[in-house]
Amino acid sequence: MSGDRTSDVEDAAAPPSSGPLTFCLRLTSDPRLLPVVRNTVAELTTVCGFKDEQRRRITLAVDEALSNIMRHAYKNRRDQEIEVSCHSESGCLEFSLIDRGEAVDRSRICVQPIDETAPGGRGTHLIRQIMDEVCYDQIPEGNRLRLKKYLPGIKTKQ
Repeated sequence: MSGDRTSDVEDAAAPPSSGPLTFCLRLTSDPRLLPVVRNTVAELTTVCGFKDEQRRRITLAVDEALSNIMRHAYKNRRDQEIEVSCHSESGCLEFSLIDRGEAVDRSRICVQPIDETAPGGRGTHLIRQIMDEVCYDQIPEGNRLRLKKYLPGIKTKQ
């Protein structure tokens, strides 16, 4: 008799889902919400089948991108809207972050050399290093940053 205990099968982690997955979240540009998004991204990467190290790195990249929107596009205003959506299909996980803040000056992205003593300036380098594809667009709704990561063994679209 097992009582209230769960079986070993129930305790095992579920295998990654094989079908498409879509998730969307709207939040204000308040940094207190960053841990919520980090936890959500970590869970989504688990569901999509990424291993622990990749999960941590993808979570870091999305967190850094969201922090940059809050800090730079919205100039630390905490009442602006950001849409974070995630789509997973065929071994690719794509995050799309949309804001209506100040547009990015593309000539200044990743031009600053990484200096271990200088505060800041490493975020865009980290994002590009971690993710397989990074694309910034201006769309009618505002600014969109797309971040793609492929499961190991999946060929990237070049």
